[in-house]
Amino acid sequence: MLRDWQNRCIKHATDTFSKQAGYLMLACPGAGKTIAAAHIAKSLIDNNKVDYVVCFSPSRIVCQSIEQTFEHVLSRKFNGHLGALGMSKTYHSLSNTTELISNLSNSRVLVIFDEIHHCAGDGDSPSNVWGMQLLVTIQNLATYTLSLTGTPWRTDTLPIPFAKYTDPDGNILCDFSYDIVDAIKDKVCRMPQITAIDLQHVVVKKNHQLQTYDNLQNLLEEGDVSYQSIIKHPEVIKHLLSQSVEQLDSLRRTSPNAGGLIVASSYLHALQIQSILSGQFGKESTLVSCRLDDSPELIEYFKNSQSEWIISIAMISEGTDIPRLQVCCNLTDVTTELYFRQILGRVLRVTQAQSNFAYMFMLAEPQLVEYAKRLDEAVPGTYTYQKSAHLLDSIDNSTSKELPNKTSSSDNSKTSTGLNFDSLNTNAHQLGSKNQVDELVLSSFKSQILSSYLIYA
Repeated sequence: MLRDWQNRCIKHATDTFSKQAGYLMLACPGAGKTIAAAHIAKSLIDNNKVDYVVCFSPSRIVCQSIEQTFEHVLSRKFNGHLGALGMSKTYHSLSNTTELISNLSNSRVLVIFDEIHHCAGDGDSPSNVWGMQLLVTIQNLATYTLSLTGTPWRTDTLPIPFAKYTDPDGNILCDFSYDIVDAIKDKVCRMPQITAIDLQHVVVKKNHQLQTYDNLQNLLEEGDVSYQSIIKHPEVIKHLLSQSVEQLDSLRRTSPNAGGLIVASSYLHALQIQSILSGQFGKESTLVSCRLDDSPELIEYFKNSQSEWIISIAMISEGTDIPRLQVCCNLTDVTTELYFRQILGRVLRVTQAQSNFAYMFMLAEPQLVEYAKRLDEAVPGTYTYQKSAHLLDSIDNSTSKELPNKTSSSDNSKTSTGLNFDSLNTNAHQLGSKNQVDELVLSSFKSQILSSYLIYA
């Protein structure tokens, strides 16, 4: 049975296609964009508007999931072979568009772009190869285009293909929007509880001198210590894992199928996390990475199993559908709002067998904390598209609105532990100029629960 927002979107899209050839759907991660897109395609086919459907998505895993969904909704094969109603391909396949151009020129085709923000570019700014291929070869050839996104902006603020923007503000205009606040109210997405873990007492030893800091922000700003090195500190990993493991253990007492996602910054970091998870907590885990050829198969196996933990390096971010994931331990060094929302979206999908709450544990890195506090903004004001030459310099942080302060906190003490930075195997280029610290000692942590204000939004 379709959700109310999906029914409204399908009707609106079908009506809109009678007036225009392109449609941009914004729906928060976990809301069910792919199913809505499949029914829009079915409506166009049933009404004799198109004969064929081509879907593009960021990865092979997402591509396979789309194929399965469309086959179910259309009751026809969707593998691109004889007798199929369409096909699902990755954006990477656009590097060779000869056959696609021929098909678009001679057929009535609906082209669907999943996570359209992967493609970017305008006449004045550089763009990736996917964006250029889309702009040049598809826009004027497809009968209709349907663009899907849960995060309709890019960290580099480049414009998204087929999107409309206000002038002169540069805000994106979506044909249909369904944000996380609406999804939570409708019980379509889980209510996220984000716990930001701060460093309460830190001692940095450098050149035989000791300096004490009482929070992560001061440490990053004044302590000549990089965020990349902090997330690799064994005590930081242990503490975040302890909170995450405790939460998942609690959930699995009533929902044995609940799973947890750990997002790592690199392959070596993932191995470090996996070792601590096993050695300290006795938990086995599945590790997936673009380094591993069998990662898609491992993800599919984890999705259908009752295993507890999966550790990912840039493999499970957007579009990867593992509904049983309910806890996320965020240990990546990527601190963009786009990535933050994408990985949070992996634990928001509602299932009948699990509670309607999702949990993320992360360090209280100032940017991440700010992102958590403005989850009610579908498109944060700091990411409006700027077409001027001063693209990156024009980001105005003052546009973020003030949010209500509805947080709770609790302290959790830890015994003091020292770390020699030589033991981290941290690449010098990752640390940049912040790699001269001799020793970092952490003695305690404190936790703050964020984003509970969403229930009042």
